[in-house]
Amino acid sequence: MIFSLLSAVGSRPFPNPKPGIPNLEIPKPSKTCSVTRRELKPGEAFFSALFAELDGVRRLDYAAESWTGPPPNATGWWKSTVPVLKDKKVRLAPNEILLELFEQLADQPDKLDVRYVLTLLLIRRRLFRYEREEEAETGEKTLIVYSLKQNVTFEIPVAMPNATRLKEVQDYLNSLLYQ
Repeated sequence: MIFSLLSAVGSRPFPNPKPGIPNLEIPKPSKTCSVTRRELKPGEAFFSALFAELDGVRRLDYAAESWTGPPPNATGWWKSTVPVLKDKKVRLAPNEILLELFEQLADQPDKLDVRYVLTLLLIRRRLFRYEREEEAETGEKTLIVYSLKQNVTFEIPVAMPNATRLKEVQDYLNSLLYQ
């Protein structure tokens, strides 16, 4: 959540329980108005105020209609909005599907760049381990990767797509791999 700081009241430092180490931990929003005890709804504006106390920082959240301005002993305050949660979280296909697609692309020379980008994704997902890159006398490069799950080494031609084609490859992989 991104907070927009409207104003800071006073310049009192927060008490520090450990000398030499600044105590900068600000508690997370409570999602409840501290005055009315009403739950704050997604998309609703609210105010937060921080108070310096001996054992750290205390935070109180206020619904916009309950906010009468910063309390006199507040160290700082700001206005925020309760985030609106998306209905569905996008998830990458299971590892077995990624490996199956990788195998299928081996028989499709027109999708060499797709297989290369998928290989990079498999390295990132730690299904493949990068071993090395080799360069032939012709200047062609090959990526050597080891499949941890299959216990096999693959040689993948380096076929980095240009900027225009990269967008097409990403869209193609997104349509296949994200649920």
